[in-house]
Amino acid sequence: MSIDAAQLEADGWHRIVAVNYTAALGPTWMRVKDGAVEVGLQAQEHLGNDNLGIVHGGALLTFADIAFGCAVGHANGMKSNFVTAQLQFHFTAAARTGQFIICKPEVVRMTSSLAFVRGLIESEGRTVASADGMFKFLDAAKSASMDRR
Repeated sequence: MSIDAAQLEADGWHRIVAVNYTAALGPTWMRVKDGAVEVGLQAQEHLGNDNLGIVHGGALLTFADIAFGCAVGHANGMKSNFVTAQLQFHFTAAARTGQFIICKPEVVRMTSSLAFVRGLIESEGRTVASADGMFKFLDAAKSASMDRR
C-alpha cells in the first residue's frame, strides 16, 4: 500500500534529509511515537529485484542500518558521531515494491563507546526481517579526521 507524503506528515512523520548513498534509497521518514522511534520507507520501483516485484535484500539491509542509526542518534541526543560496527540481518518474508515499510528499532543498551540495537522490519502488517546491530561512538578527534566537509 503506497502512502503519499501529505498523509505521512498528517500522521506525524517527517522526511529524513539524505545525501550521498543514503539518498539512493529514496524517501525515508521518521517519527517518535510514544517515545519510540519509527522509521519508514516508501519502497519505490528502483529498489526491486529485477522482474520479481519484491524489494531487494540489500535495500532492506540499508534501510535497517539507517533506521538503527536514527534510533541511536535519538537515544544519545546526537551528542557524538557514530558508525555501524556490526549488523546482523535475517530475512523472513518478501516486501513488495510500492509498499510502505516500517522499522521500530530499539536501543537495548548504550555504553560510553557502543550502542546495541535490535528491531523488526514490517510491511503490510507482517514481519519481513529482523536485525540487530552494534554502533561505535567516535571520539571528537576521530570524528574530525573523517569529516570531509
